[in-house]
Amino acid sequence: MLILALGCTQQAPPANQSGNNTTACTMEAKICPDGSAVGRTGPNCEFAPCPQIVGNDSDAHGCKASAGYSWCETQQKCVREWETPCQMSVDEALTIARASACKDAGNITSAGAVYNNNSNTWWLAIDRDMPGCNPACVVYASRSAEVNYRCTGVIVYTVKAANSTLGEILVDNGGYSLYSFTPDTSGVSTCYGSCAATWPPLLVVDTISIPNGLDGTFGASARTDNSTQVTYNGMPLYTYSGDSAPGDTNGDGLNGKWYVVPVSG
Repeated sequence: MLILALGCTQQAPPANQSGNNTTACTMEAKICPDGSAVGRTGPNCEFAPCPQIVGNDSDAHGCKASAGYSWCETQQKCVREWETPCQMSVDEALTIARASACKDAGNITSAGAVYNNNSNTWWLAIDRDMPGCNPACVVYASRSAEVNYRCTGVIVYTVKAANSTLGEILVDNGGYSLYSFTPDTSGVSTCYGSCAATWPPLLVVDTISIPNGLDGTFGASARTDNSTQVTYNGMPLYTYSGDSAPGDTNGDGLNGKWYVVPVSG
């Protein structure tokens, strides 16, 4: 049995126990098999008896429910929730998130982090501009993490045509130029991580509103992060972070791979 010293060391009881003198027992505690603690008492300062265990209510980890213990996955030990809440710190969750696939979705921050007591998960905000979505990195008690885009579907993306210095091109609902990436083949995007941060993909949140008169074919392509990207004539569409205003075409021709998308296809 484990004995915890909480203060001074044990003192032998006085040799003379007669009279009205009482024995001052040391403040020690003994951990009993059921997880409870008992202290020293009586004239000889002996440990009080441990509670009698009726049956065996230990779980697979040896945690005794009758003593209020349950297994805490995040701390890898038996705890009593009212003594030691079973949750990892937000700093620990942030470390796990930044080492996971969440890092490719954008900058992860602990500002405004929320702990869900029902699912035992940390929700860390991802700094990424996605109209209609509020992406977060979800960190589980198992120390794994994944992106949850939390898209409401309220924003409906509109693809339309607009005149530019390069002719009539496709733009998004805000009037920002849309681009294609020549390494993309068969309608599949190859732009992720830092590339997607610079060239945000045009994603399908709910539906796409398309004006009449466009000759090309619109479609959708699944991305590896479980989001869905809009395509035009089989080309995944992107915006460019270097365009500061509607009508800008600063990304056209960059690296010989990025080009605005003409309405003619």
